[in-house]
Amino acid sequence: MTFYNINGQQIHVKEEGNPKNQLALLIHGWSSSWYAMSPLLPMLKRRFHCIAVDLPGYGQSPPSPEHESMEHYADLMAELIRKVSPDKPAVIVGHSMGGMITLTLTLRYPELVERIILLCPTVSGRLSLFTNLFISPGILVERFVAPQISRVLQPYLIPLTDHLMRPASLSERGGITQDDYERLRSDARNPNQSRVRAQCFWAMRDGDLRGKLEPIVEEIPSLVIWGMEDNTVPLKDASALVDEWPDLDLRILPRVSHWPQFEAPEITRRYIKAFLGKPLKLIQAVF
Repeated sequence: MTFYNINGQQIHVKEEGNPKNQLALLIHGWSSSWYAMSPLLPMLKRRFHCIAVDLPGYGQSPPSPEHESMEHYADLMAELIRKVSPDKPAVIVGHSMGGMITLTLTLRYPELVERIILLCPTVSGRLSLFTNLFISPGILVERFVAPQISRVLQPYLIPLTDHLMRPASLSERGGITQDDYERLRSDARNPNQSRVRAQCFWAMRDGDLRGKLEPIVEEIPSLVIWGMEDNTVPLKDASALVDEWPDLDLRILPRVSHWPQFEAPEITRRYIKAFLGKPLKLIQAVF
């Protein structure tokens, strides 16, 4: 088990690859853990020093005493990069809420970022109608109901989460294995995450990035991969990105919902490998 102490905050990580190589920082999404990025590690560790984090309050990382925000997570990730890779910028890979954290980090600390890869990133903070209708009521319970009552309600909320997770997050025709689904489901129903889940649900809304991305559009090479059937973060967020980023390398995958790294792992890895294989000077020349 590996932990980094960042400004007094313990952050659990899954660390693979040669520490002498360039850092690839992988940031998971809402109600998840480092495992959300696990399909990418076997490929990335051949070339990079990979650190897949458990954000504070998720997985095995203890919660922060602060009320969570996208800016706080971005600041912690910036300090982690400075600690692990003080002399060279990192490649950042963010999924879902981790995509919003990645963009926030890049806006605040562009000198720490060489290029970014976003998987179904939250941009506006406004999730899909399905999520707002069927998932957010449980989040409201976790945020506003007394902790003692919330714990009593957990046995009833967990089966509901299990029942709703597949249509909310996964395509009926996606290729996720049952073992991976069970692990993702276990993360999503982790009762220890109830407080941070509620905080982050609203922090994403407060972190709306529309109209703010111009500083990085021409500076940071970026790849975005999105599922055509994403029922968690709506594709209109992809449109919001393209509105500000006309030359964005955006790949839309059919038969994929919110987890391209699990539902279509081969093509997702192929796109990422091709993007990372392009020399930085060549990408910047295109822009």
